[in-house]
Amino acid sequence: MRIVISLLLAVVGSIAGVVLLSYGGGYTMFQLSRFGAEGGAGAYPLLIGLGVLLLAAAAFSVRWSPVGIIVVGAAHVLFSLLAILVPFSPLDGVQSPAVQLLNALFDVDQALAAGAFYFVSFGGGALIGFALLGAGLLARRARPGVLWRVLSAIGGLIALGPAVWAFAAGGDFYRRTFQLLAWDAVTAVVLVVAALVFGLVLAPSGRSAIGAWIAGGILSLIGVVLLVVDPVAYADLPAVVQQTLPTLGWTGTILAVGMSVLGLALGVTLRPASAPLAPAVEPTPPAQDAAPEAV
Repeated sequence: MRIVISLLLAVVGSIAGVVLLSYGGGYTMFQLSRFGAEGGAGAYPLLIGLGVLLLAAAAFSVRWSPVGIIVVGAAHVLFSLLAILVPFSPLDGVQSPAVQLLNALFDVDQALAAGAFYFVSFGGGALIGFALLGAGLLARRARPGVLWRVLSAIGGLIALGPAVWAFAAGGDFYRRTFQLLAWDAVTAVVLVVAALVFGLVLAPSGRSAIGAWIAGGILSLIGVVLLVVDPVAYADLPAVVQQTLPTLGWTGTILAVGMSVLGLALGVTLRPASAPLAPAVEPTPPAQDAAPEAV
C-alpha cells in the first residue's frame, strides 16, 4: 500500500506541478515582456506557486516509499537528456522526440509550451530528476548514523555550486539552441554534468535530510525573491546575467528546484524508522541438580 501511495502522489504531483509551473511561468514571461518595467504579471505567479507546491508534494512521497521519487526522477532525467543531449537542428530535420513533444504543446497553448521549454532548457527538470533519483536510491528506513548526517550536511552545502553551474549552463544552452539555432555539444554536456553532480552530492539526503534542508531552503529563498523582484532591479546587471537570471526567477525554475528538494527533506524527516530487530537471546541451559554430597 505504501508503494501505491508513493507512486500515485509522485506521478500526479509531478505531472500537475510541471503543467502549472510551465503555464504560469510562460504567461509571466509574456506579461513581463509586454509591460516591461511596469510589471503586469498578474496572478500567474500564483500558478507558479501552486505548481512548485505540487512538485514538493511529489518529492514528499518518499515519506511512504522511495519508489515514487525513483520513477519520477528517472522520468525527469530521461526526458531532459533527450531534450538536451540530442542535437537540435530543425533546418536539417534533426530534433529529439522530447523537443518534438514540447513543440506540439504550441498547438495547445503557446505560454504552456514556452514555459515547458524554459523548465527543461534551463536545467530545472535535470536538477530535480537527478536529486530525486539519487536520494531515492539511497533512502532507507533505518535511522541515519553520524557519518550519513555529516555527508548529507556537506553535500547540501556543496550542492549550491553545481546548481548555479547548471543554471548558468542552462541559460547558455537555451540561448544557443532555441534562439540562435546553434546547438552546442559542449554546452549540453556541461549542463547535464552539473545536474548530475547536484544529484550525487544530495544523494546522502536519502539517509539524512540535513543536506536537503540546507540546499532546498537556500534555493527556495532565492527563488521566491527572484520571482517577485521588480524588473528594474536587473537594469544595472551585466547583459549575460540579464538574459538568464530574470528568466530563471520569473518562470519559477529556481523555486521549483528548491521546493522539490525541501519536499524531499520533509519526506525523509517524517519517514518512519524501521523497528530494530530484537537481539538474539542464547537459550539458557536447564538447571542441573547439585552434585550429591559425599557420604
